[in-house]
Amino acid sequence: MTNRNTTFHILLAAQFALIAVSMLVNVKTGLFSMVLILLLTVICLIQLSNDKSTEWKRGQNLMTWLFIVWLLYYLMEIMNPNNVLEAWNINITPYVLIPLICAFVVPVVIRTKKDIELLLIVWSVFVIIFTLKGYWQKNHGFSAKDLYFLYALGGARTHIIWSGIRYFSCFSDAANYGVHAAMAAVTFAIASFFTASRWMRFYFLFVALCGIYGMGISGTRSAMGVLMGGMLMITIIAKNWKALLGGIFISISVFVFFYYTNIGSGNQYIYKMRSSFHPTEDASYLVRVENRQRMKELMARKPIGYGIGLSKAGNFNSKEQMPYPPDSWLIAVWVETGIVGLILYLAIHGVLFAWCSWILMFKVRNKNLRGLIAAWLCMNAGFFIAAYVNDVMQYPNQLTVYTGFALCFAAPYIDRRISEEKGEKDEETKEKELIIN
Repeated sequence: MTNRNTTFHILLAAQFALIAVSMLVNVKTGLFSMVLILLLTVICLIQLSNDKSTEWKRGQNLMTWLFIVWLLYYLMEIMNPNNVLEAWNINITPYVLIPLICAFVVPVVIRTKKDIELLLIVWSVFVIIFTLKGYWQKNHGFSAKDLYFLYALGGARTHIIWSGIRYFSCFSDAANYGVHAAMAAVTFAIASFFTASRWMRFYFLFVALCGIYGMGISGTRSAMGVLMGGMLMITIIAKNWKALLGGIFISISVFVFFYYTNIGSGNQYIYKMRSSFHPTEDASYLVRVENRQRMKELMARKPIGYGIGLSKAGNFNSKEQMPYPPDSWLIAVWVETGIVGLILYLAIHGVLFAWCSWILMFKVRNKNLRGLIAAWLCMNAGFFIAAYVNDVMQYPNQLTVYTGFALCFAAPYIDRRISEEKGEKDEETKEKELIIN
């Protein structure tokens, strides 16, 4: 593995390591994340510039241009009369910096199928760590730091509820942990079918089970959206009748189990997941619907929103504040950037999903490569379903999501390399046969 790979994999590992370290000490993840991203990205670019085999044109792709457009809109938000520069500065990392870095760097630096597998292995190590922490919370109790979050900072109000305890592992809250665990479950379950190594297949399945366990103990209903979205997406891009029929069968089975039966409702985690299929019976959902209607009335006179980072009242001293809390990431984007920003944001991601699906379906011939990258794209599909229900675009999910999109743009180059290597091997085999004959 060359330096260019090492640096990018360290960047991915560092993002997860900050979460793991937060088990022991208080870490300002936003600040440290931004510093690490900038530092390691600069190092990676320097190493790439010294590599004669670097093809910079790979970074000049549709995803890069789309997020340059989004960057221009983000810069325009400075002129919002309600803008608070501090909030604008803090949010530049998740809104713009991470998507742009992934769009440009990932297709340039990730050049082989092995590179993709190494990304998965790096992520898997931390999925296991997060699972062990969640297991420890459930079976051995909370640490002093966890108890401080629950009782001093008010976390108990949303984590120790009538249906039981929602465990949050190393994450900021149970919703963030549950969605991240579901993301891992989808990605590693699909990837396990497209690895050449038998031991890696079993290892990825184990990691997927860790993700399902974490999703369960978190009690996060929006995590079900990640699983369902991932299953539906793989049926679309699989280009395989067996996968299509299997995906449809599993999706229908899951829906029927949770919607039409009461099997397992005695278990608090199954009961919690089942309630996500009956939202109209949930009081908190009805409150959300009512709040969104009130928001709609206020947002009618805010076409460019209340300003970046100002969706939650009280965080910054702005001229005007949204009195109702956003209940999901997409609602937060709407409040902060207005209907203009939301339409642009949805259009960018809609184009990304369509273009990435087209690449995988028609531009990538190698089955295993297509499957490995499809695992990331299916995870993204599920993630954005959850993003409508919950505020899930939190640290460290951003880097994982946009790495998934960017890998699709790296796929045709990797596929071409695999074809060329296969062609060279075939030529060598023919030459040997001619010599023998």
